[in-house]
Amino acid sequence: MIILTGVAIGSGLMDLFAISRGWTKARYVWKPFTMILIIVLAFLGADWSNDWHRWLLAGLVLSLAGDVFLVLPSDRFLAGLSSFFAAHVCYIAAFADQGDNEHAASVAVVLTLLGLLSVAVLRRGVLASGGMGLLVAVMCYITVILIMVWRAFLTGDAFMLAGAALFLISDSVLAWNRFIKPSLTAELTVMATYYSAQLLLAWSLL
Repeated sequence: MIILTGVAIGSGLMDLFAISRGWTKARYVWKPFTMILIIVLAFLGADWSNDWHRWLLAGLVLSLAGDVFLVLPSDRFLAGLSSFFAAHVCYIAAFADQGDNEHAASVAVVLTLLGLLSVAVLRRGVLASGGMGLLVAVMCYITVILIMVWRAFLTGDAFMLAGAALFLISDSVLAWNRFIKPSLTAELTVMATYYSAQLLLAWSLL
C-alpha cells in the first residue's frame, strides 16, 4: 500500500509539473492516471461486505469521470460538475454518523454561512459565465459539498474529515480561479488539495 501510495503521489506531482509548464496534452495522461492509482489503492483496501466502502469507491470512480470531463480540450464544465455532484452524494452515503455530536449544530451553522458567502462572492462571475442555469447548478453543488463535509465531521474519522475539508478547499479555489480571477498558483493549489483529499479518502478504507 505504501508503494502504491508513493506512485500515486508521484503521478500527481507529474500532473502539477505539467500544469506549471503548460503541457496541456500531458495532463490527459497524468490527471486520470493519478485518480486510477488512488482508486486501485482504495479497491485493494476495501471490504466489500461494508456498504460504506462500496459507496466511497463509487464516489472515487465518479470523481475520475469528472476529471476526464474537466481535462478535455472542449469546455465540459457542467458534465464535470454533475459527476462530482454525484460523487459527493456517494461520499455522503459513505460517511456513517457515529452518534450524537455536541458540535454538530454549530458546524452546520458555520458551513451554512460559508455557503451563503460563497454564493454571494461567486454570483456575478457565474452569471457572466453561464447565466442563471449555471448559477443554480453551482448553488446545488455548493450545498452538496457542504453537506458532505458536515457528514464527514460527524463520522469522527480523521482521514474522512481531512479529505472532505481539503476537497472543499480545492473546489473553493477552483471556483475562484474559474469565475473570479484565474492564476497558475490557484490551478496548482486546486490539484494539490484535490489529490490529497482523494488520497486521504482512499486511505480511510485501510
